Amino acid sequence: MKAEEDMKKAQKELVKVEKDLTIKQQFLEMMSQAPTPAQQRKALLAMFADKGINPIEELMSYTTNSEVPLKEKISIWKELASYTQPKLKSVDVQQNITGEMKIMTVDYSKVAKADLATAVDAEVLDNDEGYGEFLSEEEKNES
Repeated sequence: MKAEEDMKKAQKELVKVEKDLTIKQQFLEMMSQAPTPAQQRKALLAMFADKGINPIEELMSYTTNSEVPLKEKISIWKELASYTQPKLKSVDVQQNITGEMKIMTVDYSKVAKADLATAVDAEVLDNDEGYGEFLSEEEKNES
């Protein structure tokens, strides 16, 4: 009895899977027969030619029509310009930046309160005085 129920259940699932598979196969067949964008463009141009329509001329006629609002005329001119003027693209600039950093140390524990009002002179160490570990190989060879 349980085996018969499992068999009926499996048959129902099989029918469902076969139906899904048939739908997928039909979809794939339609996709393989679908025209490419180039074929669609040719068909559209042929349809325009049959009817004697030039879309660019039609759009341009709206730009001289006084009943068309200025906002729409600007939009039309922008669209037409996209066919003749290249659109500017952002440029990604990549560069290695190198620089020099000098570290100054001041021991404020030895500065008197009166000295804080005046400028504190800090001793700046040159590369030769203990900061060699921060130099690149090129900078070490230059010295």
